[in-house]
Amino acid sequence: MTPTPPISRSRRPFYGWWVTGAAATMFSIQTAAWGATFGAYLLQVQDEFGWSKLAISTAFSVSHVISGLIAPGQGWMIDRFGSRVVMRAGVSMLGIAFIMLSLVNNLWLFYAIVLMVGLGTNLAGFITLNTAVANWFIRKRALALGLSSTGIGIGGLLAPLVTWSLVTNGWRPTAFWTGVAVMLIALPLSQLLRQRPQDYGMLPDGAKPRLEGDSAQALPKTATPIDFTVAEAMRDRSFWLVSVGHGMALVSVFAVMVHLVPLLVEGHGWSETSAQAMFAVVSTSSLIGQVGGGFLGDRFSKTRLSAACMIGHGIALLMMATADSAIVIAAAAMLHGLSWGVRGPLMMAIRADFYGMRNFGTIMGYSTAIK
Repeated sequence: MTPTPPISRSRRPFYGWWVTGAAATMFSIQTAAWGATFGAYLLQVQDEFGWSKLAISTAFSVSHVISGLIAPGQGWMIDRFGSRVVMRAGVSMLGIAFIMLSLVNNLWLFYAIVLMVGLGTNLAGFITLNTAVANWFIRKRALALGLSSTGIGIGGLLAPLVTWSLVTNGWRPTAFWTGVAVMLIALPLSQLLRQRPQDYGMLPDGAKPRLEGDSAQALPKTATPIDFTVAEAMRDRSFWLVSVGHGMALVSVFAVMVHLVPLLVEGHGWSETSAQAMFAVVSTSSLIGQVGGGFLGDRFSKTRLSAACMIGHGIALLMMATADSAIVIAAAAMLHGLSWGVRGPLMMAIRADFYGMRNFGTIMGYSTAIK
């Protein structure tokens, strides 16, 4: 019998890495523009209008709740129309929302626009980008998701620049020009997103068909042909455990995003710029975690690594709540960032491994609504 030829690979860079790079860039834009700087916006808006921190931070929380409720529909749109279309809609909404934010003059309008920012970030963010990346990889899925997630860390490193602009130029001009920048950069970037390699005559991980006559739809031996429907996934206990566990982890992530800067400014007497710079510690450690976690996730148990990170989140929050020195705060920020960086991409890879990619966007949408 003639032996099966080995899988061949093109010498050109696999297009999946371009998708990964586009996702990383979009994550960095979102994080720098809003995710890591909402706390700084909170202080600036409070100074101008005198609204309570509870009222302002509630807008952030409500936007995430409502964004979660639309996630199943978003996932269906991704599976039906592709990540590119959904990202374009989200980027357009996000850019317009930032421009409108610069015109806010009452609390209810602020709530409406923060909700619009949240919806735009959702449509152009987590589910959309991760679905696009996960579709292009099997063997290196955790690594690719880790590399795309480095955009979150890079955005955190850029966040002090946005905070400097908020303090120096004011929050209204900063919001306006952020909206302009989002549309000028992210709309062309969305063109790089392609939904599945099979649609373009390619296979995941850049593999080639084993025989001359093989269809490009054939899967390499490393693939597991698992494709759950949404109903099948939701009947699986693991779906609920992963969703609830991810949600519990995100409580710590959002708590740090919203309250770290106010805690350091009002509780410890730091300047706004210095407090925002602490996100550089979170971001640097998360970058290390994202790359290292992606590498480890393709080789070891993703579930055990994720469980260790959950413990890390809990310890970091306790340290921040009881810290009485900058050293302890910095150590907590490092632990939080490392746990976030390792865990984030693994949660996506776990779902893709468990349930396959045919209905991945929709399954992720329901999972996001639950968490």
